[in-house]
Amino acid sequence: MTSYREFHLRWTIPLVAACAIFWIMCGQPLSTLIPIACLCVVVVAFTFPWDNWAVSRGIWDFPPDRVWFRIAFLPVEEIFFFVIQTVQVGLLTAAIAAWLPGQSAEQGDFSPLSVTLIVVTIAMWLFVGLVSRTWRSSRPHVTYAWHLFFWFGPIILLQWVFGWPILWPQLQVILLATFAIGSILTLSDLWAVRKGIWFFDKRQITGHKVANILPWEEVAFFYVTSVLVSQSTVLLLTSSAR
Repeated sequence: MTSYREFHLRWTIPLVAACAIFWIMCGQPLSTLIPIACLCVVVVAFTFPWDNWAVSRGIWDFPPDRVWFRIAFLPVEEIFFFVIQTVQVGLLTAAIAAWLPGQSAEQGDFSPLSVTLIVVTIAMWLFVGLVSRTWRSSRPHVTYAWHLFFWFGPIILLQWVFGWPILWPQLQVILLATFAIGSILTLSDLWAVRKGIWFFDKRQITGHKVANILPWEEVAFFYVTSVLVSQSTVLLLTSSAR
């Protein structure tokens, strides 16, 4: 019987080590670890309620004998995953930024137009959430997809609204880091689902699966969260580090 801890030992921790080695080879200063550490705190605070709600609803869950203990509904190993994915993506993004240096702006765009767009985006986010409640409740099979894109999608968009002068010149860095981490974590998830470390409620996914095992929503999760962390890292790095 394979536990969640073994998943980390076999997959996520070796991947962190590989990203750390690449980061060292690319010569980024130790100061780049500060924004990554700060980002870990933000990610846990933002992702915990999202994941906890999903597990409480049974969108996905973990057999009791595969985890150590839980905080609320989440296994401690799941909370550790938030941190470790952030470190993976953050280190790789910083390393690639040093490897492929670009010319980006010193700061984001906080012009009146940009601030207006931020307010409009947040207002639309809240409005769509309210008016779609009946539609969502009558379509349980879209629960995972909706929960993923409604929670993370607007944040990615908001980052582009004010951060485009920084993000656009670093788009290649963001895409490379996202593709690398998202793809490896997808492979690791295929392994974990085969081993029964976690499972999904068939009623709350659309039913389309990769390799007839992994819901497409789960694959999307790894790429969506990776792009969000990569963009956040780029925005937090000093101009000399990107």
